[in-house]
Amino acid sequence: MSGGSHINPARSTMNRDRRNFLAFLGEAICFGMSMTFAGMTTILPAFIGQLTSSKIVVGLFTSAVYGAWLLPQLVFANLLTNKRRKKPYMTLGGLLGRPLILFYALALVLGLYRKPMLALALLFVARVGFMATDALSAVAWFDVLAKAIPERRRGRLFGTAQAINGILSIGAGAVIAALLGSKGPRFPLNYAAIFAISGGFLSLSLVFWSFVVEPEEPVAEERPSWREYVPQLLQTLRSDRAYGQVIVLRLLAAFDLLALGFYILFATSWLNLPPATIGVYAAVQTVGGILGSLGFGAISERGGSHRVIQVATALNLAVPLIGLLLFLGGARSGVAIPVIYGLVFLLVGAVSSSFILGFDNYVLELAPAGQCPTYIGLFNTIGGVLILLPTLGGWLLQKTSYGVLFGLTAGSLAVAHALSWRLPAKRRSEIYSPPPCRPISDPL
Repeated sequence: MSGGSHINPARSTMNRDRRNFLAFLGEAICFGMSMTFAGMTTILPAFIGQLTSSKIVVGLFTSAVYGAWLLPQLVFANLLTNKRRKKPYMTLGGLLGRPLILFYALALVLGLYRKPMLALALLFVARVGFMATDALSAVAWFDVLAKAIPERRRGRLFGTAQAINGILSIGAGAVIAALLGSKGPRFPLNYAAIFAISGGFLSLSLVFWSFVVEPEEPVAEERPSWREYVPQLLQTLRSDRAYGQVIVLRLLAAFDLLALGFYILFATSWLNLPPATIGVYAAVQTVGGILGSLGFGAISERGGSHRVIQVATALNLAVPLIGLLLFLGGARSGVAIPVIYGLVFLLVGAVSSSFILGFDNYVLELAPAGQCPTYIGLFNTIGGVLILLPTLGGWLLQKTSYGVLFGLTAGSLAVAHALSWRLPAKRRSEIYSPPPCRPISDPL
């Protein structure tokens, strides 16, 4: 064999890992930008508020969206158990669901808004359909991530992605503010443009994903039947104490969903802030994501993912407390109010950047080789038992006040933060014998 045809395996692997890093980076940035333009805490609640005055509908929408993403993941995890390659399933989910956002934008342009109830119904279909197919994509995505990106480089990957996404999203916030401002297009063309941009970024994220090279990993020869799979899941919960603890903690932290969809409505209806503020707060939330990604990345590297969870739950607790203090203080005007309330979205952005480096990375560290889909799928599906929290929040707000809603949310998050200090500090690889879910080869 000639010297020119010789391929250095180590160099080939390094090139593959570098390509995967860049592909994951591009995919994550585009996906994040899409979520900025169709945010569950900013744009979507405000849009629904244009179609109906019912707070329960806002909560029901949030419940349906999160439920569509969380609940199917365990089914998909079992489906992928014996699949050697998971990348095609991420691609399939993306191709099925991501165009729905573009189709909804087109429907608005064609006059869908003239029938508000139909517009609401189709919004439910489009967003829930997108999230349900993204549930399949997410299970496959995490598995490929665990194999393709070495554990110690994930913090750098997500920190870089979130920082770049944050910088770009500051501009996105300005675009949103212009579209929703008095000089922007009339309703609903302003929202149609926002949804079209969101759908465009979702499509572009799939282009980056196509460049990912998935390493192979041994898998089970046969997919277990549900009669076999359920006892395995129960055994995992019984035998893995740290896994059970992080699930309980995540359930408690999820009580932020009670109020999450209503912070922007509090700004526009109670604090009487103008609609253009929505774009400003979207940008502020992104800045929070930048600061959070940098801070949590450093915390993850120095202290571990359990420290990320502890800090994130503390910041999350501060969010409803700010709203509660403004409500109890009767603040409804003043130059300082928009700035003070902007802290809510700054912290929401920071906390949102902690999930992968905190809860998700903690679960990935716990998962034995070949069981990442099961660990992630079970973790997220169990979280789906609380999907009615946003609907409950809407009902509480309809029947009581923002003070009651923010107070109950703060109480629940205080308990979550207290329990975060009982989370085991060591990684599973330091406690248990099975290796963590990771690539077979790690040349870097």
